[in-house]
Amino acid sequence: MVCHFFTIMFLARLLDEHAVGVYFIALMMTFLLKLMSDFGVDLAFVKQYPEENQRGKSSLLRSAIFIRLLSCSLVSLLYIAVEASGIIPFITDIAHLTTLTLALYWMHSFRELILRVLQAEQNFPVYAGTQVLAAVLKAVMILALALLPEIGVAHVLGVEIVAFIVSIIYASIRLRPQLSAAVQSPTKGGVELVRFGYPLYLNALLNLGNEKVSQYIVAGIGGPVAMAFFGFAERLSEAGTRLFEAFANVYLPAQTSHFANSASNKAAELANRSMLWIGAIIGGGIVLFAAIREPIMELLFTATYVSAANAAVMFFGVLLLRSLQTLMGYHGVAAGLKFLPIKVSAISSVFNIALCALLFSWYGYEGAIAALVFTQLLMNFLYYFGLRREGLRIQHTPIVLVLLICLACVCWVYWFDGSIAYALIAFPIFIGLCLLVVPELRSDLAIVFAMIRQKLNLGLPHGTTISDQPTESSK
Repeated sequence: MVCHFFTIMFLARLLDEHAVGVYFIALMMTFLLKLMSDFGVDLAFVKQYPEENQRGKSSLLRSAIFIRLLSCSLVSLLYIAVEASGIIPFITDIAHLTTLTLALYWMHSFRELILRVLQAEQNFPVYAGTQVLAAVLKAVMILALALLPEIGVAHVLGVEIVAFIVSIIYASIRLRPQLSAAVQSPTKGGVELVRFGYPLYLNALLNLGNEKVSQYIVAGIGGPVAMAFFGFAERLSEAGTRLFEAFANVYLPAQTSHFANSASNKAAELANRSMLWIGAIIGGGIVLFAAIREPIMELLFTATYVSAANAAVMFFGVLLLRSLQTLMGYHGVAAGLKFLPIKVSAISSVFNIALCALLFSWYGYEGAIAALVFTQLLMNFLYYFGLRREGLRIQHTPIVLVLLICLACVCWVYWFDGSIAYALIAFPIFIGLCLLVVPELRSDLAIVFAMIRQKLNLGLPHGTTISDQPTESSK
């Protein structure tokens, strides 16, 4: 994550706004193409691979590779045809980078597949090493670009491709026995992979409507420069998204285990406490960032992108609301409500596409981000009432209180916008009010402090506590 952030900071200084926007559009297209060619196979593979014997695993891996080769070829031909037609403006903007865009797409797609193999094998050290290697190598090569007399988007995309190739080679070497066995095995299980992955694929496409469609509207209507400001505004909250995903990867298995063991009360407690603390932590981050948003944007992305500071604050609001609805969605899936996310995504996608197009026409890229905020609010309502209808109640009062306190403190920041000192007062006010009006936060903190005190006491001589130790004055 650090290397990725360093790379973006450096690009803000190497490329102008138009070039940065073109780069973001190229990355956006590789993500879209990768999603189109996935067919839900990646997640289905992780689910089915451990259930097979060694021979079945080899056949399943060969089938996954064959499906990926076929789907990538078909999607590439479709992309070339759409580009030649000129019907999509932002594809025309990157027409001079077609070869590099498709090459990056192929590398990204196969790197994702090989990561899923490592995940299914539970080889997490190599899984992490593959990602770290690509990130570090990319950062070093981006830094080396500064030695060139002239730098363009093609150079940056070339760096991305090389970093992916090296990481794929490294992972393939570590998976050499599995890949060798797959080459010699028959192609079986492909139909089951696609059949199992189809609902997941459908949900991913629906999520595209409520998560990523704003990017395509901004790029299509606003062009590369608007996309540059939109992209940099989004990058800060993306760091928070990656941290939340690490928590969510632990949260979902824990909830599944609770429901499998008929411990619905524990599942409800985990859901409520997780949502409360995620809301409090991200809410505090929003208040603090809002107070110093412009200096932070200038420090990280140069003064050129300071005007995107307010958009970055809105993106943090999207992160907060998206995290809450994700936790509710996982809570429902763990309880067996597998179609609830599809229903919510279907409704919210239509809402977001219409609202995003409307608000962008009025307020530019900031309007597109505002549409995301309203869409996430809608998804929270849909998940809350969907869970409630199935008898899964969320204790919404403390969470709503934290959100209202966060909103009030952000309003305080903007009221005293001319003075950072006054604006920064909002952060301790947020913490104080949350602890004052939300007893659940106080009780959880008391438990944490008691555990810390107990741990410290365990390190003292037998029969003594911290309070028994002599202070400087008593000495």
